[in-house]
Amino acid sequence: MRRPLGGWFAALLCLIGCATTSPPPPAPPSPSASPPPASPSTAAPVPPPLPCTGIGTEASRLGYPTSLTPGTGVRSLDVLTGADGVPATVVWTSELPGKSVDWVLRTGARKSHALWALRQVDGGWCVIGSFVSSEPVESPMTMPDHALGSPGTAVALVRFDSLPDERTHVSGRYVALVTDGERLWFALEGKGGHHLIARDAKLRKQSSTLFLDVPVSSKATAVLKFDGTRFVQLN
Repeated sequence: MRRPLGGWFAALLCLIGCATTSPPPPAPPSPSASPPPASPSTAAPVPPPLPCTGIGTEASRLGYPTSLTPGTGVRSLDVLTGADGVPATVVWTSELPGKSVDWVLRTGARKSHALWALRQVDGGWCVIGSFVSSEPVESPMTMPDHALGSPGTAVALVRFDSLPDERTHVSGRYVALVTDGERLWFALEGKGGHHLIARDAKLRKQSSTLFLDVPVSSKATAVLKFDGTRFVQLN
C-alpha cells in the first residue's frame, strides 16, 4: 500500500530546487553621467592700453618718487588711494590747448601726501608726473592757488607746513609745479631748494604775464615773474 507524500518530501523538493536554481544576474551598472558641455568663455575682453606714448618722463617724478611712473595709464582714480584709505581727489582741471590736465591730490598720513598731474585720454588718464615732498609734512597739503601760464602751461601752487626754518622760524612751504601737458617740473627755487619758505604766496595774472607775490614784511613784497618755464626775479 503506497503512502501519501508527506510534508517532509515536499520540503526536500523545495531544497533541491532552491539549490539548483541559479541566482538572477546582477543589474548592469548605470552609465555614468556625461560631463556638461563646455560653456563659452565669459571672461571680459582685455581693454586696449591707454594712448600714453610720449606723455611723461622719468624727470617728472618730483621729490620722493611714487609707484606710478610717468606714462602709466590709469583707468580709475581708485588706484591712487593711499594705504590708509584716503582717496585721491581732483582739485583742479587745467585746460591747455588740445589737452585737459587733472591735478589730483591725496593727503592723510605723513607719507600719504602726494599730488599727480594726469592727462585726460579716452578711457582714463595718463600720468604726466607726480610730486611727493622729500621734507617732513606736518599739515595737510593743499593747492591754495593755480593759474594758466604762457605759453600753453598750467601752474599749480602747493602749500604745506614742515619743520620750522632755523633762521626765520617759518614753517610754511610753497612749491610751484608746472606742466605743458607732456611733463611736470619745478618752477620755483629758494633757500629751501625747490621749497619756498614763506608765510604767504599768491599768484597774480596781469594781462598775459603771471607773477608770484611773496610778502617779506608788513610793508614789502617780493615779486617774481613767470617766464614760461620758471619764476625769476624782476630786474
